[in-house]
Amino acid sequence: MVMSKFYWLAHRRYVENNRMRWHAETADEAFWLGYWQSHVNVAYFERAEKTDLGMDELGALLLKAMPADGRHLEAGCGAGYWVAALRAAGRNVEGIEYSRPLVELVNAVYPQLPVGYGDALAIDCPDNTYASYLSFGVVEHRREGPEPFLAEAFRVLRPGGRILITVPYLGRVRGLKARLGVYESHPPTQPFFQYGFSAGDFGALLRDAGFEIEYTRPLSIHRLLLEEIGPYRWLYDRIGSAAWRAAVHRLLGGRDGHMLLTVGHKPA
Repeated sequence: MVMSKFYWLAHRRYVENNRMRWHAETADEAFWLGYWQSHVNVAYFERAEKTDLGMDELGALLLKAMPADGRHLEAGCGAGYWVAALRAAGRNVEGIEYSRPLVELVNAVYPQLPVGYGDALAIDCPDNTYASYLSFGVVEHRREGPEPFLAEAFRVLRPGGRILITVPYLGRVRGLKARLGVYESHPPTQPFFQYGFSAGDFGALLRDAGFEIEYTRPLSIHRLLLEEIGPYRWLYDRIGSAAWRAAVHRLLGGRDGHMLLTVGHKPA
């Protein structure tokens, strides 16, 4: 499968009960292999290891929130970018991924990276193992809801361990568009792809799983505007640049975004 750069523009969007749904294709093993396989080469991992995480929107927050000691798990690590980048920054991170063909490809290309096959709904480790649990764009793909992922994250974290998790965000821009009736008026017939959550909705799910919430932060304002604002996408296609993206982040970063980062911990 060859993935379009903006494949998500074809997704149908529907909001119901303060939760957004994207419909297009099923986020199964074949999808994720197609999504990631073009990234899996030595240069990709070497770039990750050379990344200055202090200058990265998410990376800076991760370094600040992750304990310096102990083992850390990224559940649903994809091609392993964050595993490589965070290990280079001194964190003892390992990753698990549900797409077995993708894991085999990563292991063949970069065998020194600790990425293995695993199911984030049934992690192969004892209770209270990890100092932090990382999950970026994973739990929203379960049609029945993310609750079992969060329960398993709680189990494998040691007391006081932190969860750092991102999900698509139903924030100001998407909330306004929903109120204006811009999205689908009826549930789409295409396969379910993912949910988007408000901060209150997702925070309640984490608290129900036993976590205490420390803070939330919207991320990726540029991606949000590309997806949701047609004139912005038109302008960026014609005059956009790295400087453009940096300026948008300085002006609007943290106010809204495509993703929502929630940081919490398992009570000691």
